Amino acid sequence: MKRRDLLKAGALAGGLLIGGRALQGSAEAAANPEARIGLAGTDGHITLPGRGPLYIFGFATVPLAASVGDLVANYKGKAQHVAPILDVKQDNDVYITLTNLGLVGRPDLVDAHTIHWHGFRTPSALFDGVPEASIGVPIERQFTYFFRPHNPGTYMYHCHFEDVEHVQMGMTSIVFVRPAQDGGSALDPLHRTTTYAYNDGDGSTAYDRHFAILLNEIEEREHDADEQIQEFIFTDYDPQYFTLNGRVYPQTILPNNDPSLPYQPVSSLIQANPGDRVLLRLANLGYLQHAMQLPGIPMKVVGEDATPHSFPYVTNTLYIGPGEARDVLFTAPPFNPSAPVTTDARGSYNTYLFKNRDFRRLSNRGSPGLGGMATEVRVYQGSPLPAQTSVGETYA
Repeated sequence: MKRRDLLKAGALAGGLLIGGRALQGSAEAAANPEARIGLAGTDGHITLPGRGPLYIFGFATVPLAASVGDLVANYKGKAQHVAPILDVKQDNDVYITLTNLGLVGRPDLVDAHTIHWHGFRTPSALFDGVPEASIGVPIERQFTYFFRPHNPGTYMYHCHFEDVEHVQMGMTSIVFVRPAQDGGSALDPLHRTTTYAYNDGDGSTAYDRHFAILLNEIEEREHDADEQIQEFIFTDYDPQYFTLNGRVYPQTILPNNDPSLPYQPVSSLIQANPGDRVLLRLANLGYLQHAMQLPGIPMKVVGEDATPHSFPYVTNTLYIGPGEARDVLFTAPPFNPSAPVTTDARGSYNTYLFKNRDFRRLSNRGSPGLGGMATEVRVYQGSPLPAQTSVGETYA
């Protein structure tokens, strides 16, 4: 065969191969519904008791159709903490378009931002978000990350550029993957729900309500140093605030999107009817281990680090190290009129505290009274709460 004919044949074969892959990809795309999410990285301020506004870096949800210029004009300086909680389905195609808006408080910094899906089994380093081997998004630029999650469970995501700083500054949140059996038939004859933590095959991880809660700490001196263009030595790390979804108690029990916390929109309040099976999706993106307790209600650990537990166990103290996640089920007990009763617009309820075991992490900057890493589980009389329509839904 002449060299020219060989090249023609090679080109034809290559075209067939590429075309075949393109057709295969189209068939896969048709079988995998898409989730398209717009996030923007920028800075801002949040509110914590006992001090002035705290400077943060963070993410915010933004419209995909908007231009970079419009996003800069409307969202720069409006970061939220925690970042938006992401809810996706197993085997669906997930596209996250990240726009770097730059920093209002530190215009001298030209930091890139990334999306790193912590613990995710990715086949390509390109979308892993580690800037040395992946893509870092420069200021006023965009990049779309692609994921196809095959393993259900609870994960975290965060910026991996200058990650010790950017994670502490607030560029963190939870992303969870619903299992393929979610939304199918009821597998447990005694429990008719069709939502599950994992592909258990028998309904053992079925739940009625679920709440995603990110544990973290805030070292205010690091945040202040960033805003004041000063250096912070991380060996001096000694946090003053301990947060659930970017809030401290009593902020944690305010509803979602409370107007007093415009950049801390995610509540940690847990509301349930008696007998509800409640799934807690817990993750720790701080730098300390935490021991969480729910006195009066046993907790069953069914998953760890986005992996179903081979031997689920019941505990009253849950240990979560840095970078770890847990999936925990509990059943809301019957309403007890003889126990302390409180009333809100939904009716009367008993209160249980979900809290850190360490009393030093239950205050705000050392001030008296309950604070820090604590929230309430409210179990109502009767069944006044409607079915959840989204993770962590709160009811006024």
